[in-house]
Amino acid sequence: MANVALDNISATYSGANFSTLFLEPIFRDSDIMQFRVIPNVKHKMNLYTADALSCIVKKYTGCGDAESGDFNVNDKVITAGRMRVAVSQCQDAFFGTYLEESFRNGVNVFDLQGTDLMDTILANVRQGISSDVVRIAWWGDTGATGDSASCYNSTDGWWKLFKADTGTGGIDTNKVSIPNASAFVDGDGIKALRDLYEAAPAALAGVPTNEKAFYVSPKIYNDYLKSIEGTSSDAAYQALKNGGNVTFRGIEVVPMYGWEVAVTQLSETDDVLACYTAKQNLAVGTDTTDPEGEMKIFYDDLTEKVYVRAYFKLGVQFLHSSMTQIGY
Repeated sequence: MANVALDNISATYSGANFSTLFLEPIFRDSDIMQFRVIPNVKHKMNLYTADALSCIVKKYTGCGDAESGDFNVNDKVITAGRMRVAVSQCQDAFFGTYLEESFRNGVNVFDLQGTDLMDTILANVRQGISSDVVRIAWWGDTGATGDSASCYNSTDGWWKLFKADTGTGGIDTNKVSIPNASAFVDGDGIKALRDLYEAAPAALAGVPTNEKAFYVSPKIYNDYLKSIEGTSSDAAYQALKNGGNVTFRGIEVVPMYGWEVAVTQLSETDDVLACYTAKQNLAVGTDTTDPEGEMKIFYDDLTEKVYVRAYFKLGVQFLHSSMTQIGY
C-alpha cells in the first residue's frame, strides 16, 4: 500500500536537543568559610596574638615583687590582594543553535539578562570564583612566574607563609618528610598521616578533633583509603563504606584536588603535601563574606554584550605556629 503523505521536508534531523546546558564539574575542595574569616580588610590589617602562659603558678615564698611570667603579645600582618573578575558574553556565539530559541526579540535580542542561558553562565562564574578563591588561599604567591602567574600572584597563600616560617618552633622547621609523586608507594599515605599526628605540637594535639583537619594531596587520601579498605572493624572504613567523612584517629581527612593543579601550574618541586591544622588557626581576610555572590551584571548596547564583574579583597595568614603541622 502506498504512503498517503510524501516526505518533502528539506530540514535535516540532527537529533533531539536536551534543554539543559551541562557545566563541567569543579572540585571546590574545602569551603574557605570553614576557617577564621576576618571581615572589613581593605588592604592590610595587623593581627595580634598572645603566647600561652605556662608555669605561672608557683609556691609562695614570701612578700616581694618577683614576677612569675610575662604576657607576650605578637603581631602579624594580613595583606589582602585586590581581586577582579571580568567576563563577558555575546549571543552571536550561539547563532544557529537551539539556544537561540531562548533569546529576546527586537532591540533587546542581544541582551541575555533574564534568559536561561545567562543563568547558566552566572552559575558557571560562581563555581569558578569559589574554586579560585580556595586555590589562591592555599597557593597564592606574589612572586609567581610563568604562564599561570596571573592566577596566583594577587596575594601570598598559606603554603608560602608556612614555608617562610623557619624560626624556632616554626612550621617549616618542624615539617615531616613525604615522598614526591615519583617516589610515592603504597603505605606512604597512612604513614604521612601518622607522622603528622605524632610530630604535631602539643598545642595542636590538644585541640578537639572536630575543630581540626588533615588537608592532603589526593595521593595521600587515596592511599589512606586503600589502607583501610578491607578492615571492616575500623570506624574509618565504616564511614567510607557508608559515604560519610573519612577520618584518621577521629580527625577529618580532606582531599585537596586543586592542589595537583596548582603544583603543576606553579612548577612546584614538592608535589605531595599535607597540612594538619586547627581550622580557626587559618585566617582569611576579605572585605566581603561571600566573594562568589559579589557580582555585577549589566548589558552594554554599544558592544552588544552582557558583562559580569566582581571586585573583592582576599588575603590569608596563620595565627600560631604551634597550631599547624605540615609535611612534604
